Amino acid sequence: MEQTYDDADDRFHEFAVLWGAETAEDLHRALALLQPIRSGADWFEPYSLLRSHHKSEPHTSTVTAILLLTDMRWRKGVGRLVNRIADSDIIDADGLAQIATTFITADDYVYWQIPESWLSDESIVISIEHRADAANNADEMVDEERVGDERVAVARRVHPPLRRWAVAHMVVLEPTMWRPLLTDARDRSGTNGTAVMAGLFDGFDRLPDAACIAIIREGLEWPRANIRKKALERFADLGHRQLAHDIASCDPSARIREWAPTLIATGPTPPDETAESDIEPVADQAQETLF
Repeated sequence: MEQTYDDADDRFHEFAVLWGAETAEDLHRALALLQPIRSGADWFEPYSLLRSHHKSEPHTSTVTAILLLTDMRWRKGVGRLVNRIADSDIIDADGLAQIATTFITADDYVYWQIPESWLSDESIVISIEHRADAANNADEMVDEERVGDERVAVARRVHPPLRRWAVAHMVVLEPTMWRPLLTDARDRSGTNGTAVMAGLFDGFDRLPDAACIAIIREGLEWPRANIRKKALERFADLGHRQLAHDIASCDPSARIREWAPTLIATGPTPPDETAESDIEPVADQAQETLF
């Protein structure tokens, strides 16, 4: 009979295994090899697991955080979770930079190598045939190229909120990173590129004027409406409320067209004279593109 994962016994078993982990390695093992049963927006449980093991094994906390953040059990709450971890004292600055770099450089997955000691355990059976199901339904997937030489890895999905947080964290930490990250946004497709753009807007206030102008220019032509809206808001903040309103009024998205009047509802904002000459090309390009 096919096993189901939605009854109370299965959920209790998963909970017991995770909270019964005596060491960080035990928790890592459970996160890597125990197929997720629950799925929700809870951030408190993974945060509590991290803090619990940090108390006795602080040197493992960066790895533990990455495994928890990329776990499918809590994917709907991962945005709140990563910010809660970043705002805590659990991971130091170097660890947060490592986590951010990991999520920025990854494609859809980050790969975590299973310790060799686990492979000698006869209770572990890894099936390559599970790849397709894992890619769609679970957070674990075997990297087939590494099986032959016994360097087996599990693939952990990088959810868009993680990439967004990582980009914002990195540009605040190192503002000069905005240029390669903007290039990265252009090179990626779909939600990954959009997450990079959202992260750039999240870190917008810490960036130099040239960076802000370039990001606005890119955002005004972005295919996703939420990014165009962010760009229009920033464009208006630079003193171009009327032009931002006019561009928004012609946007392909009905929601943005309906939102457009709010850009001038509070009256015109005096232009930022220091940025006026720099921002004009953005306005010209936007007019040429959208009118």
